[in-house]
Parts: sequence; structure tokens; C-alpha cells
Amino acid sequence: MSVPPIDPFPSVSAALADARGLDDQELCDALVEAEKSLRRIQAQMAVLTTELQSRVAASGCRVSGASEELALLLAVSPRSADRRMDLAVVLCEREVVWAALHDGRIDTSKAQLILDVLQDVPDPRREELELIAIEYGAERTAHQLRKRLLALTVEKDPEEVLHKKALDRREVWVRPAAHGMAEIGGYVSAEQAEIFIGALEKLAADQQCPDPYGQGENRSKSQRMADALVGLLSDRVQVEVCVDVVISADQLAGHNDWTPQTKRLGPIGSKIAQNKCTSPDARWRRLITDPASGELVAMDTSAYRIPRQLREAIKARDVCCRFPGCHSRAEFFDCDHIVPHPEGETCSANLAGLCRRHHRTKTFSTWKVERDPLAPRHELVWTSPLGRRYRTASHRYARDE
Repeated sequence: MSVPPIDPFPSVSAALADARGLDDQELCDALVEAEKSLRRIQAQMAVLTTELQSRVAASGCRVSGASEELALLLAVSPRSADRRMDLAVVLCEREVVWAALHDGRIDTSKAQLILDVLQDVPDPRREELELIAIEYGAERTAHQLRKRLLALTVEKDPEEVLHKKALDRREVWVRPAAHGMAEIGGYVSAEQAEIFIGALEKLAADQQCPDPYGQGENRSKSQRMADALVGLLSDRVQVEVCVDVVISADQLAGHNDWTPQTKRLGPIGSKIAQNKCTSPDARWRRLITDPASGELVAMDTSAYRIPRQLREAIKARDVCCRFPGCHSRAEFFDCDHIVPHPEGETCSANLAGLCRRHHRTKTFSTWKVERDPLAPRHELVWTSPLGRRYRTASHRYARDE
């Protein structure tokens, strides 16, 4: 029995009413067809994304800027755009995997898994394993497929050539999360991961497990392991770490009219910020802002032994990279001339903070930038390789953010 077409723009109540009119078999068929349609659209998105990459790259510049174009079109982060573009380009290079996605046999998570695990396997062996993986994964979960793929690659890699290539991609990352929390992840060798998890489990089960929040025996195993992770590092590695906390004078006095911010991971709780700022180890610098615009107009650098005060002022003014959609922090960006030196002056108005990636994008791609002299704040107007325009402004130190 054919599944009745669904209006692409119904109200949710109308859509639910249509769904309630289906019998059990029709409902199951509709779910399967909807999933296949979604996978087909994702395969088409890969083609369109690859074409966008090709058009922007046709400029012949050292840096294409295609990921930045995609990021702003879809309102995603540059890293997310990188991942989407990398997946799209590789997917379109691997015909059998793209066809399996387009035909609805596998979803994007399985396609990504096949491409990632087999990326270092040379052809024709790679295509042979792709076909095995598609047939195996079509009726199984991504977790089951991953286990099968890992087994296949280990069996076919007796000299550990692929393992050595994979080791070159080891890394650790941190991402902000809600409610003053953060996520930490890593990509390391399996044997190191086993040792790491084993050490955490052992420390978590020990009576000497760190208890930074005073919860004692009320903690779950996962909570104890999280506490053990911090304790494992703090007990063995002594390093000085600076955490910038931006807090208003009113908030510091106990008025709850503004949310304190950390530069790296964003908003934190008021009590946490007050404790950090009043601790004996805290160092202070004064930021003077325009009360109307919230833009930094002056700063006191006496607490920092940094000779380049103009550079430090630009970092405090911009806070993060001034490329549209980028939030790389000030300590990791370059102060770049908007109008290149020597034609452009070395002054606050002609300087902007750019992370290394977007500094290269500005310099070596067809992305263009200019400052709007009529804007009330320090505003930049960016023009993409495909002609789209975007604005960014200096950081606004204001209570409503």
C-alpha cells in the first residue's frame, strides 16, 4: 500500500491528525520512507556542498575560504562547516558509500563511520571493505558496524601501518556546555585509553577519591570518576592556569543583574565568579566601557607585564576573533591590519583580532573586509567569495548579554 503524501508545511496538530489516520502498517511504512527521503536529501546536500567547495576553490588562492562560506550560509560554526565539507567531499569521492546513502541503505552516521575508519586503507582493498561494511551495516546499528570495521582493519593491518597513521591524529578537546559546565574529550590509542579509564575507576572506588563538592557517599560512579579525573591531574601536574572572569562591579557586590563570563567557556554562576574573583590568587584589571554601547573604551594594564599595550587593548576590545561566526579567544588571535600596512595605519581603528585560521583566510583567499567608519562601534563588513556580506562588531560589555 502506498503511503499518502505529507504536506511539507502543516501545523503540528494537522500533521499529527494525518498520522493518527494511518493504520499500523502504513505508519511503519511512512517512517521508513521518511527516513529514506532524509538520507537522499543528505546525499544531495553532499553534492551541493562539494560543488560550493569546488566553485570557491576555483579562485586558485592558497586558502579557499569555502568552509567559511558554508558556515555562514547554514549558521554553523567553522569547525562544524569543516566537518560537513570534509564529509561531503570524501563522500562524493567514494561512489559506493554515497550511493548507499542516497538509496537509503545507510544513514550519515554510518557513512561517516565507514569513511573515517577506512580512510587510511589503500584501494582496491578499501572499496572491498566499504562494500562489506555497507551490507553489514544496513541492518545493524552504528555501534555494531563500528566493532565490525575495527575488527576488519586490525585483521588486515598486521604491521600496524594504519595504527601508526591514526596515532598522528591524537588530540584532546573541550566544548562549553549549559549551566556552567563543559565537555572534555580525546582521541588516543586504545591501550592508553584502557590505562586511563582503569586508573579513573580505581581512584573513584578508593576512599581517598577527591571530593571537591563535599558530596561524600552520595555520588554516583560517574560523578566519582569525574572528580577523580580532576584529582588525578591536580595531584601530579603543577601548572599555573589563568582563567579570565569578566564580572561587573554591581555583580561583585552581590547584585544579580548581570551574568559573569569566562573567556573560554562563557557564562558561569554568580557565586562561582565571586569566589574566583575574591580568592587570594586573583589578579585584576579594570575595563572601562561605554554605558550605551557596551564597547570597551579604555583599560588598565598595570596588573599585566605585557609591553604591547595597543595589542592588549585590541584583545580586550574584541575578546574573540572578528571573523563572522568565529569565537576563538583573544589569547589565540593575531592583531591584523584591516587595511594592510604600510597603506593602513597601526592604530586601534585599523586593527582587528583574527584567529590564525581567519587571518590566513583574509590574507590568502578572496574574502574581503573593510571597516564601517559610520558605525557606532568598531564594525567590520566582510564580503564572501560568492558575494554575500556579513557584519561583526567589537565585544559589548553590557548587562543584557
